[in-house]
Amino acid sequence: MRHYLRSFTAILLALTVLICVFSGCARKETGPEPETENSEAEDEVSRGPIEQGLVRLALSDSVSTMDVHKDTEDYMLPLNIYERLFDIRVNEDGSTGLSYGLAEAWSVSGDGRTYRFTLRDDAFFSDGTKVRASDVAFTFTRMLALPDSQQTDFADMILGAAEVMNGSTDTLKGVEVIDERNIEVTLSKPFSGYLYQLATPSCSILSEKCVTEAGDEFGLSAETTAGSGPYMVTEFTDSRIVLEKNPYYHPHEGEELTVRRAEFLILAPALIDRMFREGGLDLLDVNQINPDVVQKVYKSSEWADRLISKNRVEVQYLMLNVEAAPLNDVRIRKAVQMGIDRQRILDELYNGDGVLLDGIFPRGLIGFSGENQGWLRYDPDEARELVSEVPEAQNVRLELAANSESSTRTIRMLEMIRDDLAAIGLNVSVVSYDDESRMYLRRAGRLMAYTGEWSADFNDPDNFIYTFFGSRAKTLSRSGNFSDRKVISRIAAARTIQNEEERLAEYADLERILVKNKAVWVPLFSTDHLFVLGERVESFTPFWAGWSSLYLKDIVLKPDAR
Repeated sequence: MRHYLRSFTAILLALTVLICVFSGCARKETGPEPETENSEAEDEVSRGPIEQGLVRLALSDSVSTMDVHKDTEDYMLPLNIYERLFDIRVNEDGSTGLSYGLAEAWSVSGDGRTYRFTLRDDAFFSDGTKVRASDVAFTFTRMLALPDSQQTDFADMILGAAEVMNGSTDTLKGVEVIDERNIEVTLSKPFSGYLYQLATPSCSILSEKCVTEAGDEFGLSAETTAGSGPYMVTEFTDSRIVLEKNPYYHPHEGEELTVRRAEFLILAPALIDRMFREGGLDLLDVNQINPDVVQKVYKSSEWADRLISKNRVEVQYLMLNVEAAPLNDVRIRKAVQMGIDRQRILDELYNGDGVLLDGIFPRGLIGFSGENQGWLRYDPDEARELVSEVPEAQNVRLELAANSESSTRTIRMLEMIRDDLAAIGLNVSVVSYDDESRMYLRRAGRLMAYTGEWSADFNDPDNFIYTFFGSRAKTLSRSGNFSDRKVISRIAAARTIQNEEERLAEYADLERILVKNKAVWVPLFSTDHLFVLGERVESFTPFWAGWSSLYLKDIVLKPDAR
């Protein structure tokens, strides 16, 4: 995951245009009568300065598509306009669990491979058509069959996935529609994290009718997009996006939607900060503004009672190419690990908002092991001693790959890492590549080292360790080039372990092997995500993983703003 940064235009237009066009693919009134708001109340609201039930938000970048299969960055809209079979529930103690979404019941076979799901009978898309099991089957098949799909990782464990991806068939063998409300999904092997995976935005259920009718235009406009989530898009431009309550949506038990309409303006960081302080926005995501402003303004006593902090379930890391000299020597990799002053980077670039990590799994993730923390210390003297044991390493340039479009903060991080490693005797430089070239070289396994950030898509350690090290192809495509077949095989096999205690113990052991013993990458830290409440917001619960993307239903407006 992975968010934002494309250019925007027409900011003034975004502040003046007020258009409301009902969304959905060709509307078909086959569902129940849509709920309507009291017209007298609407008349009263129109005379007030701010519309009742309105929340005003900002994005620092435009959204290119609402087609969740073609994008892995912008999940704000998919979270709100689509539903999934399951969602993540945050418990009072901060732990997470599953809650039902479109599914109202499920069961799994004794061998852990076949899942049966029963859909809610009151689920409808925003065009009035009912959500059926055939829509679920269509969605999973499309994730694999779409030529430019970005989400194949979330369906490739289904039986027959390989045949769909290579084009030899358009029928996904492991998916069987039983009837309108029941569907069975059979996996090629057991996968203990499967239900949590189904709760990701990537597994949002699409309308077969809408996608088929819209064709290549699906997700590119309000008129060509329909979902079964609590909101629907009524305006979608490069400068402004408007969501309104889906009239066909039936809230889950205990769910109250105080937000009836949401307006997103695409603005420059300085304008986001200014508009929020002047009362033009109702919630501020501080990730979208200058970190210095956050420290000097929003961490002051004036804002203390309106500041919300949520740990991001993420790891920021330095990937090392273990086949490239001098990193092909484990002593140099360990020297790199202990030669970087991670706390200084966290303090200087993130105002100290976060914690150091010594492994692959971040805090807040199922499988996070406290026993694997605390071992990696900053020790430039010992790092320098290790480098001296490999004299040839000092004559080889270690390249840190930068993206020419990277933020100032990312470039500064690479420069700080460069300086730290130079201080322990390594010949290091920061080399900038355009985005396309950098991605080509990374996927070809040819980058020597680069910084990255991985945020949880779903709450399971498989989302981290399998993503990076679950196969030789995965380690190659991320330029780690780790090739220990025994360890890779254990990582692939771990996802099939059905005993939870045994599975998490295996993941903890694999984490130690990869990071502490073999030093295949450098864990840096996990950051906190800060939000600031505006005057009209009573409370807000950030997304469980700490993303910028959020559920509008988790914003609770004050009574006089509803």
